[in-house]
Amino acid sequence: MSSEVLSAALHETLEAFPRRGQPLTTTEIAANLGVGRRGTYDRLRRLEAVGRIESKKVGSGGRVWWRPVADEDDERPDTDENGEARHRYRTLVEQFPNGALALVDERMRYTTFGGSPEGTTALTSDDLEGERLATALPPSIADVVIPGYERALDGDVSTFEATVDDQAYRFHFYPVRDDDGRVFEALGMSQEVTARRAYQQKLEARIRQQEAVAALGQRALEVADVDDLFAEATRVVAETLGHTYCKVLDLNADTDELLLRQGVGWDDGIVGSATVSAVEDDSQAAYTLRTAEPVVVEDLDEERRFSGPDLLTSHGVRSGISTIIGSPESPWGILGTHDTAPAALTDHDAAFVQSVANVLASSIERARHEREVEHQRTQLAALNSVNRVVRKVSRAIVERSTREEIERVTCERLATADSYQFAWIGDVGAASREIRVRAEAGVEGYLDGTRISVDPDDDHAWGPTGRAYQTGTVQTTQHAAADPRQDPWDEQVATYGYRSSAAIPIVHDGTVYGVLNVYSERERAFVGREREVIAQLGEVVGHAIAAADRKQALLGDQVVELEFLITDVFDPAAVGPSTDPIYLDHAAPRNDGEFVLFGRTTTAGMATLEEAVETHPLYEEVVVRSDGDPQRFELTVTDLPVLSAVAAQGGELKQVVIEDGDSQVTVCLSPNADARRVIDVMRETYPDASLLRREQVDRTEVSIESSIDALTDRQRTALATAFHAGYFSWPRDATAEEVADSLGIAASTLHQHLRTGQAKVFDAVFCEE
Repeated sequence: MSSEVLSAALHETLEAFPRRGQPLTTTEIAANLGVGRRGTYDRLRRLEAVGRIESKKVGSGGRVWWRPVADEDDERPDTDENGEARHRYRTLVEQFPNGALALVDERMRYTTFGGSPEGTTALTSDDLEGERLATALPPSIADVVIPGYERALDGDVSTFEATVDDQAYRFHFYPVRDDDGRVFEALGMSQEVTARRAYQQKLEARIRQQEAVAALGQRALEVADVDDLFAEATRVVAETLGHTYCKVLDLNADTDELLLRQGVGWDDGIVGSATVSAVEDDSQAAYTLRTAEPVVVEDLDEERRFSGPDLLTSHGVRSGISTIIGSPESPWGILGTHDTAPAALTDHDAAFVQSVANVLASSIERARHEREVEHQRTQLAALNSVNRVVRKVSRAIVERSTREEIERVTCERLATADSYQFAWIGDVGAASREIRVRAEAGVEGYLDGTRISVDPDDDHAWGPTGRAYQTGTVQTTQHAAADPRQDPWDEQVATYGYRSSAAIPIVHDGTVYGVLNVYSERERAFVGREREVIAQLGEVVGHAIAAADRKQALLGDQVVELEFLITDVFDPAAVGPSTDPIYLDHAAPRNDGEFVLFGRTTTAGMATLEEAVETHPLYEEVVVRSDGDPQRFELTVTDLPVLSAVAAQGGELKQVVIEDGDSQVTVCLSPNADARRVIDVMRETYPDASLLRREQVDRTEVSIESSIDALTDRQRTALATAFHAGYFSWPRDATAEEVADSLGIAASTLHQHLRTGQAKVFDAVFCEE
C-alpha cells in the first residue's frame, strides 16, 4: 500500500465504504457522499491509482469498488502521525466557501467547525468547538441540525431543506467511520439556498401556470357551454395564484355596464346579478377597457389610477390583475382576479391571466361561430320548409273558392309545418279599428282578452300586427322574450313559448285584406331569405282572396251596388264642363300601375277630355277609337286610388256618367267585399263625393262571362279591353298592337290571352250541358 498522504476529499471517499472488502458501485458511493457521480468516479480512480482501493469491471459498462481487507495504511487526516494532512483538512473546513461545515463526535460536541453558521448568529468556530450542540446553538438552529447529526451518528445519510430565521438552507449529514467501519463522528454541511429556493418557487409557479393554461385550453375544446368554461376558468385562476376572488365580466355595450357573469369567492347572490360601470373613472374594469395591457394592482389602498368600485371595496380587495377578454378594439368583457392582501405580482402572473383570457376569447368566438353555423343550418332547413309550405299553400288556396276557405287552409298548412308552432289571420273592423280573428290553427284562444289596435296613437295595443296593417310591410320579433315591444304580450310569450314571430300583411294591388301572423320556437326566425319568402306568401294569399272575391262577384246571385255623386269633377283640371254627357263603360289596369278607361261621347265631350289631358297630370292620353256617333275613346289615367280599391275588392266599375261637370259613379262588389274600404278611398280622393246608394240587389241576368268561371283575370281583362277598344268591330277600331299597348303588354301575349279566352267562351256557349 502506498503511504501517500491523502486529501480530505479522498479520505472522505474512503469513509464512504461501510466496511472493508464490501464491493460498491460508483452510484452507491456517490449517494453516500452526496457528491455527483462524475466527481465520485474521479476520486475513486485516484484512490485506485495510489493502491488504496481496488476495482473490477462488471457487465458491459459497470464497475465495482472495494477497500482491501489488509489496508493498514489508511490514515485519518486528524491523527498525530500526519499533522500535515490534519492541517490541510482543518484549512478546508474553515475555508468552506458556501455555508458551514462541521464535525460532531458521539457526545454531540463540535470537534471541528468552519464556514458560516446557519441563521442570524455571530457564533464562530471558537465559540462552538468542544461545545455541545444543544447548549451552544440557538434553539431555532439546534432544532433543525441536531436530528440530522443524530441520524448520521446512527449511520444514516440525510439531505433536506429547512428555514432558519427566515432564511432557507440545504443540509447534508454523513456518518464518519474508522478503519473497522465504526461510526465515531458525524459530518454536517449547510448551504443557504434562499435565492435559489425563491427562483425555484417562481419557476414552479410558472410551470403550474403553464400547465393550468394548457389544461384549460384542452377543456375549452370539450366544453359546449361557455358558462361552464367561465366557472372553471375562474376557479383555476384563483387556485393557481392563491387569490380569494376571480370573476368574468360580460360587457353590455348598450348600457355601458359589465355583468358579473361567473366567479368564485363572491358573496351569495352576487354572481349573475352584480354589475360594474364600464365608463366611470373609479372602476378598475373601466380603466382596463381603456388599456391594451393587463392592469396590475399591488395595493388598492395606494392606487392612484382609480379608487375601485363597490364590488371590490365591499369584499376587502387589496390586490389583483384584470385584463380584456377579446380585442381592445372590440372587447367581449373582462377577466379579473383579486386578493384581500397586498401582493407583489409579477409579469408572469399578468401573462398567465392574459393567457387564460385569450383561451376564453377563443372559446367565445368558437361558440359564436358554432351558433352561427347552427343558425345557418337551421335557417336553411327552415327555408326549405317554408318553401314547401308556400308551395302547398299556393296549391291549396287555388282550389278554394271563398275567402274563409283560403284563410283557414293557409293557417292550417303553416301550423303543421315543422318550422312553425301556430298561425292566425286577422282583419280590421271598420268601426272599432281593432284586429279581429278570422282564422287560426295550432292554437286556440291566443287573443282571448287581448286587444290589438291599428291606431298608431294607441300606445298600449300598438304592436307588430297593427304596424304590419298600417305600413303594409312585414314586422318581426327575433327574440320575443327580450323584445321590449312585446311587453304587452309577456303573458302570451310565456304561455305559448314562442321566440320569434312575423306579422305579414295580406296585400293585393295596394289593398291590405288583413294580417297573417306566424310563430316559431326559433330565436332568429324570419330573417334573410325566409323573411322574403314569408312576405311573398302574404301576396299570394292576398291575390287569392282578391280572385275569390272577383269570382264571387261575377258568379254570385247577388251584388252590392255603390252609387256616388262627385260634383265638379273637372275643376282640378280647370276645364269647363261638357255640354254633352261622357260615358265610361270599362276600366282595365295596366302593368305599370295606370288604368285605361273605355267610353263614348260626342265631339263636344271629346274636346273636354282633350283639354283635361292638356291641363292635368291625372289624364295621360286620350285616343279616339271610332269616329261614329257617339265617338268611342280610350282614356289613360295615372293610378287612381278609387280604381285600385275597387279592383282589390274584386269589384268592377259598372258605369260612370259625367254630365254638366258632375260625375255619377256606379260600382259593383260582391257581398263579402269590404265596401267600407271603397267608400273611404272614394271620399279621400274626392272630398266632395257623396254616397247616393248602397244596395244589395239580385242579378236580373246572368251574362255569358259569369258562366265561364275558368277565365283567368288576365284573360278576362284582355277580352274586355279588346271588346271596348273595338277590336272585334268591323272594320276594327283598334288593332291588336294598339290594344296590347293600352294594356302595357306584348302583342303576342295579348293574342295568347284572346285565343285562350275566346276558346273558353265558345266552349261555354256551344257545348251542351
